[in-house]
Amino acid sequence: MSNRFVYSPINLFFMKKYLFFLLFAAPSLWSQSVLEKKHNEFRVELVSAIASSKANLTYERFFSRRFSSGLTMSYANSKKVNDDFDEGNRNTIPKYEVIPFVRYNLSNGQRSFYFAEVFLSANGGDFRETVLKTDNLGHDYYTIEKSKYSDVAAGAGAGYKYYIKDKFGIEFLVGFGSNMFNKDKSPDIISRVGLSFGYRF
Repeated sequence: MSNRFVYSPINLFFMKKYLFFLLFAAPSLWSQSVLEKKHNEFRVELVSAIASSKANLTYERFFSRRFSSGLTMSYANSKKVNDDFDEGNRNTIPKYEVIPFVRYNLSNGQRSFYFAEVFLSANGGDFRETVLKTDNLGHDYYTIEKSKYSDVAAGAGAGYKYYIKDKFGIEFLVGFGSNMFNKDKSPDIISRVGLSFGYRF
């Protein structure tokens, strides 16, 4: 009796499925398992650095396939914004932010996925206002006063992340928050928007 393999249509179908898995699905799964072993990532936001002289650095720690948390620190010193502030075209200059955040992966993949986040923002900067005062002779006059402000905002955002060679990440994020305690001086809305480039290890 012969033990030769019979190439029936059913056998050919399963062979094609197996080859497809080896060629396409298996490398993707292997890539995801590699990323799951890398729990740390540093990122820098380049667009705001070029457009508005804002340094923005982030560290993110991955706890599982779904959850991560991190900290973003930023400092801004734009000449244009400073000039607008001195000329009275704006009342505030946001200078710094410290942003802890928590994220949830909305997709099944690890190499590319959408995510949602919630965050807090400890932020501060310079404030300018026109104040009516009265001199010793009882005459009223207006003067410009400058001071510092600080506040804490709560917000949420969403974004998309894509990895190249399982270590270089590109991230797009859009988020907004609202300051809660010092609204007389601090901006009402805090934006968290940017295109970042990172390294995961």
